[in-house]
Amino acid sequence: MNGFALHGLDHLSATSLNLWAAQPALWVVEKLLRRRASPGCAAHRGTAVQHGVSLGLFDPELGVVDCRAAALAEYDRLTALSADPNRAKEREAVPGLVETALAELRQYGPPTPPPEGQRQHRVEAALPDVPVPVVGYQDFVWDAHGIVLDLKTQLRLAGEISPAHARQGAVYVAGTNRQMRFCYATPKKVAVYALEDPRTPLLTLRHVALRLERFLHLSRDPQELVGLLCPDFESFWWSAPEARALGRDVYGF
Repeated sequence: MNGFALHGLDHLSATSLNLWAAQPALWVVEKLLRRRASPGCAAHRGTAVQHGVSLGLFDPELGVVDCRAAALAEYDRLTALSADPNRAKEREAVPGLVETALAELRQYGPPTPPPEGQRQHRVEAALPDVPVPVVGYQDFVWDAHGIVLDLKTQLRLAGEISPAHARQGAVYVAGTNRQMRFCYATPKKVAVYALEDPRTPLLTLRHVALRLERFLHLSRDPQELVGLLCPDFESFWWSAPEARALGRDVYGF
């Protein structure tokens, strides 16, 4: 029995594998112990902006003011019980993020709608020698242009696609001839970068998955695997106060 089957894992995701590569201690807490802290307000900011931008792209007649208002309402809903000290700061960025992203992406025309009953386009990628598929959900697809695009919200504009994002995008276009693009939006600026070589990050993702499988094969007891790892609470992966509290509860320090 492979390591994924030992722990009842029937699929992976690029996000999960990126987490394993960056913070194995947190991966075990979330994926094996099934304990998850509420994400920080930066993550909620991204979700809220995605909501407002999506409304504006699928309905070209919807005003930007309405899209901004919808994004703020979604942010307030997601963060209603949050203790994140950055809650107000992240909220201030939402309207500008929606506006800059829409100004850029409306040039593409309305995206291809996802299948009925779904909010995003689901894809699967098979990696050589990895016994479970990698599942992903594409933000926006333009079939007419052969483009898949992922929206990333930031407070400071990135100058290039990050390695973690490249691995994510490689899954989205695996086995296709579509171009993967990333739209990095800040409240004042926006940049779109194309992933020129998805094969290399996909190969990296395969190596990450194979090492994860070997680790999981060490024991079917999650607590034993917890004892092999140490959390790095200085990492942004643990930035939310709830996440650090959970980590200290699990690891004891």
